[in-house]
Amino acid sequence: MTVRAAHAGAAALVAWLALATGCGAAGDTCGPGTHLAGGTCIADDAITCGEGVTLADGQCVAASDATATDGFDASETVGDADAGADTLTDALEETATDGGCTAFCIGRVCGSNGCGGSCGTCQTPEAPVCNDASGQCAAVCVPQCTGKTCGDNGCGGSCGTCASGSTCNAASVCLPDAWTCTAAWFGDGAVCDCGCGAADADCAKPKLPLAGCEAQQICNATGQCVSKVPAGWTCAANTYAALDACNCGCGVPDPDCQYASLAVAGCSGFNPVCDGSGTCATCVPTCSGKDCGADGCGGSCGACSGANVCALGKCVDLCSPTPFKCQTATCGDDGCGGSCGSCAAGSACQNGSCVADTPVDDPTSCAGHCGSTAPAGCYCTASCQAIGYCCADYATTCACKPDCTGKACGSDGCGGTCGTCPGSAPYCNTAFQCDANCQPACGGKTCGPDGCGGTCGSCGSGATCSKANSCVPASWTCDPLLYGDKMGCDCGCGAQDIDCQTANAPLFGCPASATSCSTTGICDATFCANNAACGNQWCVGVYAKGDGTFAGTCDTAVSAGAAPGAGCDIDADCASLACIAGRCRIYCNSDADCATTELCVAEPVAAQGSGGMGGFAAVCAFIPGSHTACKAQANCSSTETCVALTDAKSLAPRYVCAKVGDVSAIGKACDAFPCENGQLCVSNGGALLCTLPCPAGAPDCPAQFHCDQVTFNSAGTVSTTDDPKVPVCLPN
Repeated sequence: MTVRAAHAGAAALVAWLALATGCGAAGDTCGPGTHLAGGTCIADDAITCGEGVTLADGQCVAASDATATDGFDASETVGDADAGADTLTDALEETATDGGCTAFCIGRVCGSNGCGGSCGTCQTPEAPVCNDASGQCAAVCVPQCTGKTCGDNGCGGSCGTCASGSTCNAASVCLPDAWTCTAAWFGDGAVCDCGCGAADADCAKPKLPLAGCEAQQICNATGQCVSKVPAGWTCAANTYAALDACNCGCGVPDPDCQYASLAVAGCSGFNPVCDGSGTCATCVPTCSGKDCGADGCGGSCGACSGANVCALGKCVDLCSPTPFKCQTATCGDDGCGGSCGSCAAGSACQNGSCVADTPVDDPTSCAGHCGSTAPAGCYCTASCQAIGYCCADYATTCACKPDCTGKACGSDGCGGTCGTCPGSAPYCNTAFQCDANCQPACGGKTCGPDGCGGTCGSCGSGATCSKANSCVPASWTCDPLLYGDKMGCDCGCGAQDIDCQTANAPLFGCPASATSCSTTGICDATFCANNAACGNQWCVGVYAKGDGTFAGTCDTAVSAGAAPGAGCDIDADCASLACIAGRCRIYCNSDADCATTELCVAEPVAAQGSGGMGGFAAVCAFIPGSHTACKAQANCSSTETCVALTDAKSLAPRYVCAKVGDVSAIGKACDAFPCENGQLCVSNGGALLCTLPCPAGAPDCPAQFHCDQVTFNSAGTVSTTDDPKVPVCLPN
């Protein structure tokens, strides 16, 4: 039987980890400022103990066990340095001389210490939940279902249920009841274990090693070892499907014969041939349509004379009348001292063809997105430099290459010029040659100037002419240069991109489940409003719904992402794939979907590409205070202020009492610095200043201020007629 080396190697890994952690023999010493604990030298101040445990000789131990530090045996307890590092925990436990357990809380502020105790509890309202896997406090627990098909998700929920005939094992994997091998082997991702009473889930994964079968056997769909050699095979058993050669004349065809690169064995003659039935065949010369070159059977179809050479069976002059190489190549060296052409930015010449640069797995990179936006939302077209929202690698990935081949004047394609025209022929025509007469230049334009004092057309009602001289719908909310840029279908922009009408165009701004963008510019996806609507999944991602609001779709939470409430820069930072207003968020329908310290409010979502306002998303936000509804500043206690939040449904002001920053000094400028927490930054005659809402009118404002209405937000639409208003205190 085949030895299952993958599982044997796990024991060796544990032994290596035990050595790597510094578990030493008696007599080990540590340097200044450190001490020996559990066989490891650690800093004297590196340990913080939680509730119910105390620090004794550098170790967190139960308070009842730490009556004295002298004589304390550091090998009594062992814990997890990191949840998920089970092999490390096992290794440390193996070093304990008395089989005890060493509590471990380094780097952990909450959760288990590995010995039945705690590293601490979460007390702050903004992060009340302990993620025991990381030992850190978070606003909301992140399900840990990676590699699991059933069992607890670590947040009080489930990673799934098992079908009839299988049971959820300790590793949270559905184990068939008929399984007879070691339970830990099933679906471990390391080996296809065969002959175990049921099919191993690993056997569906290609290229994994096979265990449990004899040589020349394979594992069938029911998990049984069967011979891979068919009954009619007459050659050596170890040559069937061995990727050694196309073995011919062996009774049945060898699967290796499908690979043209493998030699034919068992047949004689030049260039032996094995037919589809696995029988040796006679080589047939192929000279049809050829004037020269090999006939495929060791002979020749003819020879060329003079300076001609044989190419593709024809006698040709490689350079006259045109380079022969350029008949099949569109770029690169033509073999005659010239070039067959060059490639545009974002692609490179490979074997005579322009091949798009391979995108890298980086949401902030322009690779594969030149002319549009990267998944993180940064911009990859020339306009990004003007608006200051370029991806970091824009200059190197999408850098423009000036091209003046055959041009006497006009643009070089990169903002420069290929020359100026003299007074006798002052106009640069569409062929980029100087001309005495002006020729309108409207190629690719639907509106804007034609270069001769006229226009290339005008836009109808409900559309405007962009800087790219194309008509863009007035309802378009993304950067105008994305509309009709021929780089892909940009969805969720308030109107359908004209590029969406191109067959098989790449789809931007939609979840992976979507396949098209509707005529109203909305992804053909099912949106969700909270995690409760998704069962064992989460409501993740940020996608436009078309009414000025954004939502997610049901999918698996990213267990490696940050928990809701954590700071973030891009969506990929978050377990919810939703980085909104600088924080990882979860969606909500009402306050009931949020923690007790949070409220369900609308937060702004930036528009794709331009960084402007794109709309709002109903999400949970930490709001300190009582959350009591208020209609006047007098309704709140002396320690709270009546603040205006954006209602998750109507986007109108929602007034609640909250504990915020210093709100006494209203009226300071907010053009360069943000307002204190709870204050609003509003425009007052063109100047931006910080102020408070005055829902009760003038009585809510201090002396020298009056109460007046200002625009609260954009309502997520281009029109200003639907913008909600808010009363605020303004200087007299």
